[in-house]
Amino acid sequence: MKYSICATMCALAFASSSYAAQYKAVPAFTGSAKMGINCVHAPTEAGNNGIASQCQQFIPPTNPRIEAQFPVPPSQYNVMYRNPSAKAFSEFSGYPMVVEMSQDTCYLRNPLVNTILAERNVSPELFKTYEYACSEGNRESFDNSSMIYKYTVSGAFQPQNDAHFYAGVTMQMALDYYSDLFPNQAELCPSSGYCIKQVQLRVNYSHEGQDYSSNWDGEYVNLAPGGNTFRQFAHGSALDIVSHEIGHAILSWNSDLLYQGGEQSAIHEAFSDMTAVAVRDYYFKHLQVTESNFTTSPLALAWQQDNQKKWWFGIDRNFSQSPVRYLNYPRLDLYSVDDHRDLADAVGPHQQSGVLNKFFYLLSNQNGWDIERAYKLVLTAAKDCFNRQSSIEHAGYCLIQSTVEKQLVSHLLQQVGIVPSNANVDNLDFSIDRLLDEANYQIIDNSFYNSQVQSLNVKVNGESQLYWRKNNGQGNYQSVKGGRVILQQGANTLALELELKNGQIKTGYRLLYGASEPRCIPNSTTPALTDIRINGELFRLDNSYEFVELNTPIHSLDELKIDFLTALNNRYVSLFSDSNRNRVFEVFSDPLSNELIFGQPDVANSVAVRFEYPDSVMAGPLLMRIRIDDQQESACNAINSGQVVDFLVNFKQGGSNLAVDFSHSQVNNDVTFKANGTGATDLSYNWYFDSHLVAENKTQFTKVLSGATLVRVDMLSKGQVVASEERVVSPVANPNLAIQCQVTGSSCEFNISHEQLPASARYFWTFGDVNNTKDTRYNANSFNFDYRQHGQYEAVLELFIDELNTQFKATTMVNISTSTPDFNFDYRVDASNSQRLIFTPDLAGVEVTDIRWNIEQSWVRQSDLSGTWTHTFSEPGVHTVYMAITDIHGSIHTTSKSINVKANTQQPKATVNQAQVMMKYGSYSMCYHSQLHQLAKGDSELNSYWNFPIACVSEITVDGSSSDGSTVLSEYWVDLNRDNQFQTNEKNITSTFNLSEGAVNVCVVAYTEAQGPSVVPCDPTQGRDSMQFKIVQ
Repeated sequence: MKYSICATMCALAFASSSYAAQYKAVPAFTGSAKMGINCVHAPTEAGNNGIASQCQQFIPPTNPRIEAQFPVPPSQYNVMYRNPSAKAFSEFSGYPMVVEMSQDTCYLRNPLVNTILAERNVSPELFKTYEYACSEGNRESFDNSSMIYKYTVSGAFQPQNDAHFYAGVTMQMALDYYSDLFPNQAELCPSSGYCIKQVQLRVNYSHEGQDYSSNWDGEYVNLAPGGNTFRQFAHGSALDIVSHEIGHAILSWNSDLLYQGGEQSAIHEAFSDMTAVAVRDYYFKHLQVTESNFTTSPLALAWQQDNQKKWWFGIDRNFSQSPVRYLNYPRLDLYSVDDHRDLADAVGPHQQSGVLNKFFYLLSNQNGWDIERAYKLVLTAAKDCFNRQSSIEHAGYCLIQSTVEKQLVSHLLQQVGIVPSNANVDNLDFSIDRLLDEANYQIIDNSFYNSQVQSLNVKVNGESQLYWRKNNGQGNYQSVKGGRVILQQGANTLALELELKNGQIKTGYRLLYGASEPRCIPNSTTPALTDIRINGELFRLDNSYEFVELNTPIHSLDELKIDFLTALNNRYVSLFSDSNRNRVFEVFSDPLSNELIFGQPDVANSVAVRFEYPDSVMAGPLLMRIRIDDQQESACNAINSGQVVDFLVNFKQGGSNLAVDFSHSQVNNDVTFKANGTGATDLSYNWYFDSHLVAENKTQFTKVLSGATLVRVDMLSKGQVVASEERVVSPVANPNLAIQCQVTGSSCEFNISHEQLPASARYFWTFGDVNNTKDTRYNANSFNFDYRQHGQYEAVLELFIDELNTQFKATTMVNISTSTPDFNFDYRVDASNSQRLIFTPDLAGVEVTDIRWNIEQSWVRQSDLSGTWTHTFSEPGVHTVYMAITDIHGSIHTTSKSINVKANTQQPKATVNQAQVMMKYGSYSMCYHSQLHQLAKGDSELNSYWNFPIACVSEITVDGSSSDGSTVLSEYWVDLNRDNQFQTNEKNITSTFNLSEGAVNVCVVAYTEAQGPSVVPCDPTQGRDSMQFKIVQ
């Protein structure tokens, strides 16, 4: 079969005489109420001038139903398509309306297209190629029988003609483009290479009873009959639909990609949408300019000249002026997504196709690129790289692999959230919330620590809206990793550029559409109001539709009051809130997403509304709509006598009584702050000190203040700042409170010392004796306290300055004993860490039952009474070290030394002991069997499991240690291209590799958090450690 098609096609290409005898180019009658009456004229042949004369004389039918449905009669246009350099139909100057003639009958069939017309009450297997009598030669394909019925039902005239003609253009383009890409291929569908077959069309066929859904079923392109129930033309009359469905066939013939749900089906749909746009572009390139040419029709002009509508798919299918999908802005259909990160928000493959469609639009509009070049790249990627299980990310991989402009393609794929393993980008992961002409961003990338960030630049359309740099007086990174940007009207590119301390630059992109006015504005005639007051703001209404902006915010917990200053006479009032910010007011059964928030009949002069689910609406700019009707209507319906008022507001979470305050108290040098907020639910608080964000989500927070500090607390509700309080807090200087004890017998004379206090104080004593005696005094005079028995006691003095809510504390150990033994301690500095000291008690023969050390305000018991005790100081400097011993009589004795601890300057060292390698193995480019391998540091090889040829590294972790006791982290590189060098893009990858092609080198590097990951691949310097091994089959 492949040979016969090729043989016929070769005849077609080289214009053999036998081909001319079998096939004829004929004029045809095509079109629809939207496309117009399109008279397709064939090239001139002997005995026939090629003119579609019957089409030119046709008068469209009319009756009241037709006039109601299509009030403007279709105009008549000439279609003169010529493409003499084409590989197909060159015998007829590239004219594709070619039919097969046999025994005075013309069949809509040629080597590339077979057009079958579905018949009522006939089994599909009995359908036949459409035919008509043509005894006088290449007669025009014209049939006006049952025209009133056909035109009334579907608005089309003879869709089998349109389908045959458009399919011929589509197949001709496919053959031309494949021939350009693979010029050395001699056959049309060899066992390897591209494949072009004869496409089988079934026109007006309701596949599985679907009158409004066309499809490719693996054998036939089924073009639905359409109809006025869902206001669709016969699908065979729509250029976009015919070429789209053939696109599925082309992809099926030239790749192993299956239409099996998930992302594979989304790729199929995107490829077919791209095919439709490419065919339309190709079609217009070969239309000749003649009198009353189709290129001058309104729809053709929009396709050619409007840079937006050029990218609308399926506008020729619908009675309305709306398309099926928007390749330039997929989200405009309310269901599709344009970013791979939003894929879960799309309900099916048609909506998920928007990700690749958006990429195709971006690429086609780059310098040096156009629709043809971009589509040829897609054809190449599909043929050479797509497989049965290709995901959208893998499709991106194939696109990069198939182009010489890899950096450009990688960059554009990154803009739609596709970052395959071969993309030469260092992607920064962040999320967004769309808010009309604003957007929130939040960096969620976990590939680095906050402390590593050096700078952040947030740009919209190349203009910086935030530039933050560390230690530049702008707060810390945490305060800018999330924020809000302002968008221009229309297309916007949000770019985040983040620089790390090691010079690494990470970038992330989001494509956003900025707009602040509703998409649907109801047609209206007679206004119902002259004035309206919304939350106290008065607006004059001169028209039945008005758009206004409120100056004061609306709060989620407050009542929204609307006063109608013209008597409504008991009209129906509806209030809508565009909570999902798509600029369309929708009614849903789910109360959380329903945008109709109020509807009531018999309204006289005012309404008062509260948001039933206030937390479901994000703070920010919000569109709302008021409708006044005689009865309940949907938000976008036309209105005869009534009023529509759209208003833009700043929506805030909480109530208008939002307020926050904070108190503070001081204990020694620690100042504790406590927030108190009102007016909202689910509150949290962020604390700023001298404009630096120091604590998040903290109601209470403690910090040491070095002096007068500007303190601000932000109150947040649902993640949005709703109130703030700011003031200067001056801490009370530490008065250096101290206690002295002079022991005489069992009594202690206590003396207090401190610097001058800013206000009067009270002294609260806890003596620590067996009776836990406490006492409050109001002066600092000395006094005696009798402990009555020997032992060691901790005396605590708390000094309260109540007027300033401040407290200072001091302690001392009281030793009541018969005699004080002569004991001491020595210490030495650890050679590997100058902040680690080893202490040795010198007990001078004293028998002890307990030894305790007090260092950095903490008592620690020494477990080995005859050995040494080690402590690592958290900070260098002068420290007082106390050693307390308990003798065999129960008496406690204390000694102390002041020690100057020097800062540790030695680099910690990480050590790898062994690695745990989680591998996956499989075959046919897929990894599916998991196996854990344990490798000691000296092991040089990892043998694959059961001799599988395909492998993937799933995860590598290390068992290691560090000289400073800190946590050991790790990273790894896989030498996928087997060039014996580790590259940046080979870090921590999980890509598939074929072990039958040879061993693969792996490098694992261990490091501490202080060292951070290495900038150079497989670099064990600066205290890091590494191990390398090979994965072999």
